[in-house]
This record gives sequence, C-alpha cells and structure tokens, in this order.
Amino acid sequence: MGVSMRLPPELRAKLAPLLRLQGSSNDGERANPGAAITRLLQRHGADWHELVELLLAEASPMAAEPPPAAAGSSWKRSTGPINLPRADLIALLDLVEERSEFLPIKSAGFVSSLRSRAWGPTIHLSEKQWEWLQDLLEGTGG
Repeated sequence: MGVSMRLPPELRAKLAPLLRLQGSSNDGERANPGAAITRLLQRHGADWHELVELLLAEASPMAAEPPPAAAGSSWKRSTGPINLPRADLIALLDLVEERSEFLPIKSAGFVSSLRSRAWGPTIHLSEKQWEWLQDLLEGTGG
C-alpha cells in the first residue's frame, strides 16, 4: 500500500466502524472486527503496520488545520422525522467519521447502520435517529 497512498473511500467506509469496535471492553467485539480488518487489508495488499503508518501520516495535516466541509454538509438543525437524499446522508456520515477521532461504540454502530441502509435514493430517518445524527454532527463541528 505504501504511506503515499491514501485509503480508497470504499475501504475507509468499511474500516471505520470496525476500527471503532477495537475500543470495546468485550473480547469478542474486538476479535471479530480485528479479523475482518485483517481480511480487508489483505484484499487490498496491505497489513496492519501499513494501515497504522498511513493513518499516522494522514493525521498530521489534519491536526494542523480543520478539514474542509464535505459537499452537501450544510444542514440546519430541525425536528421531526426526515427523508434525506442518499448523497446528503452519505456526506453527513462522512463528515462525522472524518472529524471524529473517536466515536463511542453505540454511536459507531449507529453511523454504520445508517451507511448500510443508504442504498436507495431517499433514506427515512425517524425523529430520534435524525436528532442523534445532528448531535453527532454538532459534536464534530459540522
């Protein structure tokens, strides 16, 4: 993979929730995602050492200045359920993941479940789901 190479977006999307689960206090919740990460890295011709090296190399510039807002990330807090276009939901989820150094396991699972549901042109979020996503966005400065 090499340090100069960036993680492809599809690999990043798969790795993010798995990496967050590594913070679990449950052995099984760490072991299973760890094995899945190893398989994903092998499919992309990489290993854990290269992943860590790449993540550390990417972290340096981000610490110096905040990342630019993702396209479609201009949102205003609202109440009630919402139907979001797929592209808007993906942009918001990307923003949460890009700007969060750590998400609690429950929040990481929530973001992952929203991403897995984002296959249709419009995704319906309940009032509670929309409120949670907005709370995550505000927590990341989105």
